[in-house]
Amino acid sequence: MSVSEIFLLVAGLAITVITVFLIPVLLQIRRVGAQVEKLVGDLDRELPPLLNNLNETAAQLRTLTTSINRKVDEVDRIINVARQASETLVCSVDLFRKNVLPALTKVGGFSAGLLALFSFFKKTRHNNNTEE
Repeated sequence: MSVSEIFLLVAGLAITVITVFLIPVLLQIRRVGAQVEKLVGDLDRELPPLLNNLNETAAQLRTLTTSINRKVDEVDRIINVARQASETLVCSVDLFRKNVLPALTKVGGFSAGLLALFSFFKKTRHNNNTEE
């Protein structure tokens, strides 16, 4: 046997061994490729409806957000009106307490004094009538 024949024998054996080891690997790659193809097909079928649902949900969220923003604006206006009403009420109470209440107190005191005076005159007159 010559060197070239030995080389050819070794090369043939190496190719055979490599082929024996590569066949299961290639079969596994083929199975993986089939699974990837199936997955891509599933994604192709399921992704468009999912994206449509996501778009609908986003549109509903935009509508809901717009509605909530309007309601918040309305509540803000109501709170401002209530704040202004409370400030007006506080000012009115202060005015009443500082201006009207002292005048009412004076009128009440004057009325009480008049009633006491009339009561005194009435008793004096009644006493004078009973003495005669």
